[in-house]
Amino acid sequence: MAGTSIEELRMLAAVEERGSLTGAAHALGVSQQAVSQRMRAMERRWGLSLFSRSARGTALTDQGVMVAGWAAAVLQHMDGFESAVASLRADSAAHLRLGASLTVAEHLLPGWLVAYAAEPEAAQVELTAVNSVTVAERIRSGADDLGFVETPDPPEGLATLVVAHDEVVLVVAPGHPWSRRTAVSPAEVARTPLVSREPGSGTRRTLERALESVLGPGTVVAPAAELSTTAAIRATILAGGGVAALSERAVHDDVAAGRLIRVPVDGPSLSRPLAAVWDPRRRLSPAAARILDIASRPRR
Repeated sequence: MAGTSIEELRMLAAVEERGSLTGAAHALGVSQQAVSQRMRAMERRWGLSLFSRSARGTALTDQGVMVAGWAAAVLQHMDGFESAVASLRADSAAHLRLGASLTVAEHLLPGWLVAYAAEPEAAQVELTAVNSVTVAERIRSGADDLGFVETPDPPEGLATLVVAHDEVVLVVAPGHPWSRRTAVSPAEVARTPLVSREPGSGTRRTLERALESVLGPGTVVAPAAELSTTAAIRATILAGGGVAALSERAVHDDVAAGRLIRVPVDGPSLSRPLAAVWDPRRRLSPAAARILDIASRPRR
């Protein structure tokens, strides 16, 4: 059996919409005879009676109305397909530059990018994973189109949209003295040199700001070590190297498995927002706007 053409479906949908073969022909810019011939061919091919013909004209049967509705649905998808292909062709050279803090880059962006890459108009994405301060600097300079930060302080001069929340937690190895504590005080944490990220890290800033809100400025001692990645800090603590403040997302599996022990802090909240940032002076590209939309979807 020969396949049905898109042109035939358009004719059938036009007959239903316009109410007659003549009206459909006029809308499509073809002859009434051409429409009539194609409709008869479809009736023979499908073995269905699509039209009732009388001296007063030609009208769709109940079956014809049903099939015309199906044709309209197919055409809607087809038109969407054509638009998507055209957009893909137009955006084939598109390039989206993203900057993200390590927590977002490691634990949230992979899922967002998988969802985005499945879309036909997806642009090529270049991701730079740095600390939150550097993300903001890259957005201001135009080096990146869209950024994601984890700092409790909204970057000055940038538009922001909170897309998730996170908690900074203290962790130690099972053999550490704090592993048997039910909680530690802010003062104990403040005077303990931690294995920490570098200045500019949103994780470090969240802890320091929470402690200083209780104890006052300048009360947090210098870190025992400054490491540039979450993975390096986590490995150091797993090896018994002291105390660290890390994203709950980064150590969730280790805590659940007992490889690390979470130590509660008695007092200040260590929750923080994870936010998208962009330069309000520059219009977001369609690709950046789409990533922002995916990132801000409610999560179960």
